[in-house]
Amino acid sequence: MFDPKLHDSSDEISRQAQDIIESSDFSFLLEDIPNMILIMNSNRQVIYMNRKFSETVKKNINCEPVGKRPGECLMCIHADSGMFGCGSTDFCRVCGFANALEKSEKGKNASGECNITLNHGETLTFSVYTRPFRFRGSNYVFAYMQDISDFKTRQMLENIFLHDINNSITALNGLNELMDDLPPEEVRSIINELSMRLTDEIHSYRLITDAENHMLSVMVSDVNLDELIESIIRSLSNIGSLRRKKIEHRRAGLVIKTDETLLRRVLINTIKNALEASGDDQETVVWTGNNGKLHDIHVRSLPLIPKDVQLQMFQRAFSTKGTGRGWGTYSIRLITEMYLGGKVSFVSDNKNRTIFTVSIPSLQVRV
Repeated sequence: MFDPKLHDSSDEISRQAQDIIESSDFSFLLEDIPNMILIMNSNRQVIYMNRKFSETVKKNINCEPVGKRPGECLMCIHADSGMFGCGSTDFCRVCGFANALEKSEKGKNASGECNITLNHGETLTFSVYTRPFRFRGSNYVFAYMQDISDFKTRQMLENIFLHDINNSITALNGLNELMDDLPPEEVRSIINELSMRLTDEIHSYRLITDAENHMLSVMVSDVNLDELIESIIRSLSNIGSLRRKKIEHRRAGLVIKTDETLLRRVLINTIKNALEASGDDQETVVWTGNNGKLHDIHVRSLPLIPKDVQLQMFQRAFSTKGTGRGWGTYSIRLITEMYLGGKVSFVSDNKNRTIFTVSIPSLQVRV
């Protein structure tokens, strides 16, 4: 029993500490830590993982993860795109985990955040801490990882939601001061636009939250792509900042079976991003086509995407608008791949300029 009057000597404390560290019980204690722990050798191959990391990766792969590199264990979609696997791709240059490992390989403790994009559209976000150590003549890196996916999603959604509400309130306050000086038609138009903007943000908030929680239901019906795209263009043209934007829609007469509500959200974000990136004198073009069993919706804009931005496209919480802003491209991939059974891709070069392509199949009607 604990007795507050008693204290062990320094020598006894040192002996106890050494005994614990050298015992097999110490590794069992690490096993039960609720966050992920792994140790990698100098080739970044995993030689030890605790139970939490093992449980996490075995949701994604069926083989033994020991001996693999971290991105391969976590099924990062970019892990196999390099000649030498995880750590050898262009995407690894902007990976917070890879950057932390590189610093520790140079003898420094390091920390950071990383987004791992999975092959079904979802993204996992981790905070990572790495520390180098040497054992029996060999170099190793100890890594401690915490899954902060839910926190980052909540932070992103709250920042965006509150940001847009604040903008709308500011606009309403300004309208209140100018109301007597404006024609009634203009006042109604401004109020209608603010109402539509708030409604759209609320729907977006609910949709992305339900999508990440696997709570969305897919309702399949016949969807005329021309009518859907033209409806979206009319809706976006009512937004003040987009009214002067030029957009061309090339009709193709395609009708497919899919979830119209989810596809509408995907295309709103895709087309809106293209319009926002383009100048008033630059035309955005939207067209559709067939690609085998897939139906492609292409959105082309003239501005090129910087290389470092391309490498982080579709990641949760990444935005050129600032920290904690932007769910557009992430939600495009998440909904398309997880619910519509399709793929999202893009090219951005001098030949093609920037083209985003949403490729989806016709879905079976669920009885």
